[in-house]
Amino acid sequence: MSKIIVRSTTITPREITTKTGTKMVFREQAAAILKDGEDFPHPFRLTLDDSQAPYPAGEYQVDASSYSVGRFDNLEIGRRVVLVPIVAAPPVPAATTR
Repeated sequence: MSKIIVRSTTITPREITTKTGTKMVFREQAAAILKDGEDFPHPFRLTLDDSQAPYPAGEYQVDASSYSVGRFDNLEIGRRVVLVPIVAAPPVPAATTR
Protein backbone atom coordinates (compact mmCIF):
# COMPACT_ATOMS: atom_id res chain seq x y z
CA MET A 1 0.00 0.00 0.00
CA SER A 2 1.29 3.47 -0.87
CA LYS A 3 1.49 5.94 1.98
CA ILE A 4 1.42 9.70 2.33
CA ILE A 5 4.10 11.28 4.51
CA VAL A 6 3.58 14.63 6.25
CA ARG A 7 6.61 16.10 8.03
CA SER A 8 5.59 19.70 8.73
CA THR A 9 2.39 21.50 9.79
CA THR A 10 3.40 24.65 7.87
CA ILE A 11 0.63 26.04 5.67
CA THR A 12 1.69 28.02 2.60
CA PRO A 13 -0.87 30.39 1.07
CA ARG A 14 -0.94 30.60 -2.73
CA GLU A 15 -2.80 33.55 -4.26
CA ILE A 16 -4.12 33.64 -7.80
CA THR A 17 -6.11 36.18 -9.80
CA THR A 18 -8.96 34.78 -11.89
CA LYS A 19 -9.87 35.98 -15.39
CA THR A 20 -12.47 38.26 -13.82
CA GLY A 21 -9.87 39.89 -11.56
CA THR A 22 -11.04 38.18 -8.37
CA LYS A 23 -8.28 37.11 -6.02
CA MET A 24 -8.38 33.60 -4.58
CA VAL A 25 -6.13 32.19 -1.87
CA PHE A 26 -5.38 28.48 -1.61
CA ARG A 27 -3.91 27.03 1.58
CA GLU A 28 -1.38 24.29 0.86
CA GLN A 29 0.62 21.84 2.96
CA ALA A 30 3.69 19.93 1.78
CA ALA A 31 3.47 16.12 1.70
CA ALA A 32 4.99 13.24 -0.23
CA ILE A 33 3.75 9.90 -1.52
CA LEU A 34 5.84 6.78 -1.10
CA LYS A 35 4.66 4.32 -3.74
CA ASP A 36 4.96 0.58 -3.19
CA GLY A 37 8.23 -0.78 -4.52
CA GLU A 38 9.92 2.63 -4.79
CA ASP A 39 12.85 3.82 -2.67
CA PHE A 40 12.10 7.55 -2.52
CA PRO A 41 8.94 9.58 -1.86
CA HIS A 42 7.51 12.02 -4.44
CA PRO A 43 6.70 15.49 -3.00
CA PHE A 44 3.35 17.16 -3.72
CA ARG A 45 1.05 19.81 -2.22
CA LEU A 46 -2.18 19.13 -0.34
CA THR A 47 -4.87 21.79 -0.70
CA LEU A 48 -6.65 22.46 2.60
CA ASP A 49 -10.12 23.93 3.15
CA ASP A 50 -10.26 27.53 4.40
CA SER A 51 -10.78 26.55 8.04
CA GLN A 52 -9.02 23.17 7.99
CA ALA A 53 -6.17 22.65 10.43
CA PRO A 54 -2.96 21.27 8.94
CA TYR A 55 -2.38 17.54 9.11
CA PRO A 56 -0.02 16.63 11.97
CA ALA A 57 3.32 15.09 11.05
CA GLY A 58 2.91 11.36 10.40
CA GLU A 59 2.00 8.68 7.88
CA TYR A 60 -1.38 8.59 6.16
CA GLN A 61 -3.40 6.85 3.49
CA VAL A 62 -5.95 8.44 1.17
CA ASP A 63 -9.51 8.09 2.50
CA ALA A 64 -12.04 6.35 0.24
CA SER A 65 -14.18 9.53 0.25
CA SER A 66 -11.49 11.18 -1.92
CA TYR A 67 -12.32 8.90 -4.87
CA SER A 68 -15.28 9.03 -7.24
CA VAL A 69 -16.31 7.60 -10.60
CA GLY A 70 -16.46 10.28 -13.28
CA ARG A 71 -18.78 11.01 -16.16
CA PHE A 72 -17.11 8.46 -18.46
CA ASP A 73 -16.67 5.80 -15.75
CA ASN A 74 -13.10 6.90 -14.99
CA LEU A 75 -11.71 6.78 -11.48
CA GLU A 76 -11.15 10.33 -10.24
CA ILE A 77 -9.60 11.92 -7.18
CA GLY A 78 -11.42 14.99 -5.88
CA ARG A 79 -9.94 18.48 -5.56
CA ARG A 80 -9.66 18.01 -1.81
CA VAL A 81 -7.88 14.84 -0.80
CA VAL A 82 -8.81 13.53 2.66
CA LEU A 83 -6.12 11.70 4.61
CA VAL A 84 -6.51 9.19 7.45
CA PRO A 85 -3.65 8.27 9.77
CA ILE A 86 -1.99 4.90 9.40
CA VAL A 87 -2.20 3.38 12.85
CA ALA A 88 0.72 1.19 13.78
CA ALA A 89 -0.21 -2.29 14.95
CA PRO A 90 0.42 -2.82 18.66
CA PRO A 91 3.52 -4.88 19.43
CA VAL A 92 2.94 -8.58 19.85
CA PRO A 93 4.01 -9.72 23.31
CA ALA A 94 6.83 -12.25 23.38
CA ALA A 95 5.80 -15.78 24.23
CA THR A 96 6.75 -16.90 27.70
CA THR A 97 8.13 -20.34 28.41
CA ARG A 98 7.58 -22.28 31.60
